Amino acid sequence: MPDAPIKRLPWFALYLAALFSETLREMLEMRYLWKKPLRLDNKKLVAFLGAEPHTSTDQALRVTLTGLGCLSDASRKAAAPSALAFQTKE
Repeated sequence: MPDAPIKRLPWFALYLAALFSETLREMLEMRYLWKKPLRLDNKKLVAFLGAEPHTSTDQALRVTLTGLGCLSDASRKAAAPSALAFQTKE
């Protein structure tokens, strides 16, 4: 919908609705994430693992679609065991 208007979130309405909705109460607890930038860092993960595991997009899609039963038998055989292995980039 390219012509949909962009408007500010009416926080006051959420405060009122939160009186009746646990989900909205929890959302209000996370309001700070709308106001402050959040940066993620994987230095501790890489220090722990030694290298960050990466899986190619093609491989991830093949395994996912096979698991969902969306690929034919020939594709399933082509995706078997090696498609489950992780690759690391160094």
